[in-house]
Amino acid sequence: MRFYRVFNYLYAKIPGANSELVTVELMKSYCMPFILYATEALPLSNRIISMLNNCVSKATANFFSVTHRDNIMSVRQLVILPRLTEIIKKRKHKFMDRLLQL
Repeated sequence: MRFYRVFNYLYAKIPGANSELVTVELMKSYCMPFILYATEALPLSNRIISMLNNCVSKATANFFSVTHRDNIMSVRQLVILPRLTEIIKKRKHKFMDRLLQL
C-alpha cells in the first residue's frame, strides 16, 4: 500500500518533468525501499515476490505507457530495474555476510 502511495504522489507531482528516466530513478530511491523493507530477513514465497514484482512492473508500465509484458521487461532491463528475485537474493547474501562478520 505504501509503495502505491509514494508512487502515486511521485507520478502526480512530476508530470511536467517529461523525463521517464528521472521518474524511474525517483521510484528506485523512494518507492523501492517500501517494497524491499526486511526482505532479507523474512522467508518470502515465490507468490509474494511475484506480487511485489508486479507492483514494480505496473509502475514501469505507467511511466513508459507500455502494456505488453515483454515490452515492460525490456524497459526494465534498459533502465536497470531487475526482477525483484535478483535484488532480494543480493540483499539476503549481503545481510548474511554482515551477520557472519559479527
